[in-house]
Amino acid sequence: MQSLALGSAGALLLAGCGGGGGERLSHGDFAQRANAVCTAFRSSTESIARPRTYADIVAYVKKTRPMYEAARIKLAALQPPVRDEAAVRRWLAADKRISQALGDLGDAALRHDFPAVTAAANRIQAEGVESRHAAQDLGLTVCSQA
Repeated sequence: MQSLALGSAGALLLAGCGGGGGERLSHGDFAQRANAVCTAFRSSTESIARPRTYADIVAYVKKTRPMYEAARIKLAALQPPVRDEAAVRRWLAADKRISQALGDLGDAALRHDFPAVTAAANRIQAEGVESRHAAQDLGLTVCSQA
């Protein structure tokens, strides 16, 4: 029953997944670095099985959330060109909400609270859509893939 709520949560974590630097990047350099971070995140999580039980969900969150946060922090450290700043903020805000919902998902699974698991998974899905759209607007080919 709880696996229904998480069917696409793993794929959605990939939606918002770059390394930093202190100076502004060109659009092309920003896209290249962000896509590299997303590729690394995808590679590090692709072997993690999709959760089917509450215990699986808890284990899944414990494994993936730190990697997701590390990727999100690397992306936030990038200095996009000024013209891309608003879109990058929108993208990273959605990613932050995904991370928060992922934490809620793990907490709900610990409580065996199916409605809360479903609600958290739905938030991950909705924010994943927002994240993918923002990444597409930035031309991030890897980061915009589910």
